[in-house]
Amino acid sequence: MHSTEIPDPQKIEEAFNIIMTTKNQQSGKEADSYLRNLEQNYPYILVSLIQIFENSQVYLNKFQALLLIKNIIVRNWTKCQLKDSQKIQYISEELKTHVKDKIISFLGVVQDDKFKTEINLILGVIAKHDFPIKFQGLGNFFIQGLQTIIQSGSTNSAMTYDLIVTLKVVQQNVILNRNTAFKLQQIQFFQAIWNNLLLLWKNITQLQQQELQQNINNDSFVNKISKKLDRLLSLSIMSLNQEYEQEKIHLVFMLLLEKTAFLLKNISQQKFLQPNLKTLIHSLGNIQSLFSFCINQGFQDYLILLKLIIQNEWEDKRVLRTGLIGILKILKSLLFFRDEQFYKKKLQEANSQQFKQTIQSINQLLNSFFQENMQFLIEQLIKIAAIPTDLSDEELIEQEEDLTIDDAKNEMQCPIFTICLICQDQLMQRFPELFIQKITEIMQQLINSNFNASQQILESFFALLGSTPRLTTKLKIQPIQIQPVLQYLIKTNTVQCQRRFAFLCRNYCNCFSDSELPQILEYARLLLSNSQDQIVQYQTLMCIKSIIQYLGPNFDFRNITFFEQVAPVIVKLLCNLQKSNILWPLLSLLENLIQKYSETNVNSMQILVKVIENSDIILLMKTKSLLLIGALCDMFLALFVSFPLGSNLSHLFKLAIILIDTNLDSKENNIFDLLQFLLQEYDPNSDNNATGILFSNLYLTHEKEFMEDTEFSHMSTILRIIEELLLLNLIQLTPNIFNLLQERLQIAQSINSYDIAMILKKSCISLLETIILKQYESITVQQNQQIIVFLIQELLKLNGGDQVDQMYYTIQYKNNILEILNRFILKDIMSMIQVFNSVSISIDQYFILWQDTAQNIINRGNRKINVISQLLFLKYLQKSTFEKVFQHVLSEAFPEIDYDFDLRSKEFRDLQQQNKKKLANSRQTRLSKQFRNNYRKEILQELCLYDETFNLRQFFFSTIQECMKLHNYSELTQIINIPSIIDKLNQLINEK
Repeated sequence: MHSTEIPDPQKIEEAFNIIMTTKNQQSGKEADSYLRNLEQNYPYILVSLIQIFENSQVYLNKFQALLLIKNIIVRNWTKCQLKDSQKIQYISEELKTHVKDKIISFLGVVQDDKFKTEINLILGVIAKHDFPIKFQGLGNFFIQGLQTIIQSGSTNSAMTYDLIVTLKVVQQNVILNRNTAFKLQQIQFFQAIWNNLLLLWKNITQLQQQELQQNINNDSFVNKISKKLDRLLSLSIMSLNQEYEQEKIHLVFMLLLEKTAFLLKNISQQKFLQPNLKTLIHSLGNIQSLFSFCINQGFQDYLILLKLIIQNEWEDKRVLRTGLIGILKILKSLLFFRDEQFYKKKLQEANSQQFKQTIQSINQLLNSFFQENMQFLIEQLIKIAAIPTDLSDEELIEQEEDLTIDDAKNEMQCPIFTICLICQDQLMQRFPELFIQKITEIMQQLINSNFNASQQILESFFALLGSTPRLTTKLKIQPIQIQPVLQYLIKTNTVQCQRRFAFLCRNYCNCFSDSELPQILEYARLLLSNSQDQIVQYQTLMCIKSIIQYLGPNFDFRNITFFEQVAPVIVKLLCNLQKSNILWPLLSLLENLIQKYSETNVNSMQILVKVIENSDIILLMKTKSLLLIGALCDMFLALFVSFPLGSNLSHLFKLAIILIDTNLDSKENNIFDLLQFLLQEYDPNSDNNATGILFSNLYLTHEKEFMEDTEFSHMSTILRIIEELLLLNLIQLTPNIFNLLQERLQIAQSINSYDIAMILKKSCISLLETIILKQYESITVQQNQQIIVFLIQELLKLNGGDQVDQMYYTIQYKNNILEILNRFILKDIMSMIQVFNSVSISIDQYFILWQDTAQNIINRGNRKINVISQLLFLKYLQKSTFEKVFQHVLSEAFPEIDYDFDLRSKEFRDLQQQNKKKLANSRQTRLSKQFRNNYRKEILQELCLYDETFNLRQFFFSTIQECMKLHNYSELTQIINIPSIIDKLNQLINEK
């Protein structure tokens, strides 16, 4: 449970002051750590922070308090924890009520604009989860505030502006909640404010229009209120059901549409209205997108309005952006009309004749508008889609790579160029044949005029042309024939033309004939040799990548010169570019080339060495870019698993080790994961342990970092890394490793999270098991009594029968404990019995617990050891316990006896090894970080399986005879009542 103590506000203010003023880094870290601890463990810090905001005399402290309140609410408002199978909120309802009441009390009182903004943001976060039903105080504030404004007539005031801004922020957050019950509550709130909100909007709109007629300038307060109200009015209807509230939705749409038309008439003389116009068009677009069938009457006017918007030039480019987005939303929301079957289905689903007529009418208007205006729209998109000249090479590449708008929040930040390309995509999906016809006509006009157009127009046209093949392939329609365009680009041969040639060839790759592809590939190679332009190089490489993918096995990977030419260019771009959607395609190409050339050429390692020597690939491995580090780690994982285990990949190992050595201090999880993966992949026989020496040196260089790293996400991986190094005999056992084990087990005991604690314990015990196996000949029970006692206590602790004990890591942890204890039982059973007695557990109790736990042991070597250990233990059990467990011991022993007998056959052993190697070589197994079986450890565990001097069958019979004699049984049937066990025993006796 988190503390209910209220932290001292004065100490918090002192921490604020230290962070903002001190030059002492240590003091700053301590103050930051103090605040983080309060934030994570003391929910009632919210009370302290509110007190600071109310009472502090320091402006920055008040502001910091608000920021921290917001951060805590964002992270913890809905956070819960489990206790006794019950959910307990991190922030109690009582504390939530206190916070909400206090925040409401600040509204209308706080005058500082920065404070108001933060208070509104806090309200927005809370409202998203609680408004209106759990935040009725805020609902009453809005209802009463609107009522007061209307009654007093003070529409043009700061109070009105503040209330509208706050209500807008709340509504923007509330509409993000899609819960049906939540929407019903929203409708109730809408009904409570609707009349006054609509009346206020009409009053403000009227005042705004009067001011415009009187030529009042853009400093007008009415104009600012009007802009916020326009957006608020559209937000207020977002929770409504279009089937039952068509009139209100249609009313709001028409009111905003009429206001937009009015502003459009006045905009040429009063340019300060452009932000208002942007807000109106944006609001209309959202309404149309959500309520397509409620705006039938105004739909045609809305389409004409959007045409006017994209036809004109605007100082405020956001107006043009919202116009384009409006067209985009129409095409997206009504895309299903394109398919005749979907359209008919929609008509059949219509619940009234009127609704059916609405669908038909909108479909007719849509088709009519876009068919009449397709030429105009494409030409405008070409004109508008200007590629900015002030972007870096990387930004220019990224702009054409990313043709998505993430969400409604980011659509207004999306580049106009990208929106134009997405618009084109939508037009083509909705009207494919018409679009292809029109763009082909435009292309023919350019060809006839010998491409006599501005560079900007040509660039935009080529960009639009390049994005069409993806859809022509998807829609299975004839692609545009671009050969004349390619000839023009080759002939002109400017840097811009080279960029566009590579871009178009990349996208039209699957549209070329078999005879054209080799010519394009050869020209791409020439471009790569002669051009130093990064965009030309990138697009050419992507063109080559597309050709390789298209040709598949028909591509000639025996051409070593090609690989030697391409790889250094890829590496150079990887060193210079940093954007993720640029890096991944380049790394994917490099990975594919290394893999394919290695598979095809017998001297692949020599080729790779030559490429490494002729490029900056070593420099690339020394990058400190976190994004590139992650991408390179992914590349190495994919590369290694494409080769069989045991392959000589020494130069790939060398590159990966340089990357790890450079970036271990970054504490990136994927660096530690890559090191563990490489150790599991490495076979010392493949290169006479040359790479093993590099691993040893890497560990020795960074040993201190490994020992001191206590990040939860690293500790388990580091333990597994050390275990792999020990299994490979690349490091020696040192006191440091034993100290590390002890410290990590202590940390695991103190971790609250069961899952994290169990993963860390599992890694500790697995390493301990490896240490014991490697030292098995020299260890004694007496030397390791403290460890044994700890393991017994852990096993007892996990025997609570809780469902959580059946988790994967718990089962594996218990298995590891049993496997270690079994080894000690085999080593010295009498000393182990003394240890059991010392911890007050009888051997009978332990044996029953042992049997229950051992059912989950999978490894054959450990199962055999388990059977031998239990057979050794039988004669020390009480007679009652012996009778209880004996049949189960026999049933567990039979499969291991048969398996032991089969293993005496070399053919069977070889087959088992082949199967294990096949499983170990599978891609899925090798990429499984947590669940990958340790092949080397299995060999260590199973060494005893091939011991010809020990006969398990003979040991089994001698143990049974000794136990029967000890407990005075003359016949097996006296203690066995299961026929199948009797039959199996008789069979074994006969075979013996």
